[in-house]
Amino acid sequence: MENNNKIAIQGIKGSYHHVVAELYFGKSVKILPCSSFDELVNSILDNSASQGIMAIENSIAGSIIPNYALI
Repeated sequence: MENNNKIAIQGIKGSYHHVVAELYFGKSVKILPCSSFDELVNSILDNSASQGIMAIENSIAGSIIPNYALI
């Protein structure tokens, strides 16, 4: 599948991942919303997206260890 430079995010438009994607890549970025971090990684592996935004730590839970394994 052609990725057209889409950026995969976990979550939906308006989520923190979406905000970060727009701040980093610009407001015109093409977003591919994913329901899980596994889906996000798979979308890059199958070329549905060219890159992804994935949290590896948050202020409440600390390190998100499963995401380190996905990287």
